[in-house]
Amino acid sequence: GYALAFAQEVRRFYPFAPFVGGLAVTDLRWRGERIDAGTMVLLDIYGQNHDPELWEDPYVFSPQRFVDREPGRDELIPQGGGDAGTGHRCPGEDITLALLATLAPRLAGLAYDVPAQDLRIPLRRIPTRPRSGFVVSGVRSSSNSSVRT
Repeated sequence: GYALAFAQEVRRFYPFAPFVGGLAVTDLRWRGERIDAGTMVLLDIYGQNHDPELWEDPYVFSPQRFVDREPGRDELIPQGGGDAGTGHRCPGEDITLALLATLAPRLAGLAYDVPAQDLRIPLRRIPTRPRSGFVVSGVRSSSNSSVRT
């Protein structure tokens, strides 16, 4: 359960993309604003996943927020919103979640060194990732035996 909560928090805190875009297919109004057909509309994924109206302490990494709780369909939108079967949500989201939940406990069992690096995440890049990547060295299992990397 905690590995799944950890995976959800990774996805909330570090979404794959800062935003996704699309074109309005018809003229419409949203919250009183007119949007003409053909207008580029952006979904602010990072902003939604860090909105203090939705998330307590949104800039604190806290897997506990997902322990024994499934996020709502339109609450956590790390790879787009809506329904994967009929809308604009990533159809690979369940696979991504399962992979992260499976990988997290294995990575937690490793010991490694993290050299100084630029871990800021620019929000103008898709996919989002730390500026320097994420460099580790001296990877070994927690029992101090060497792990091949």
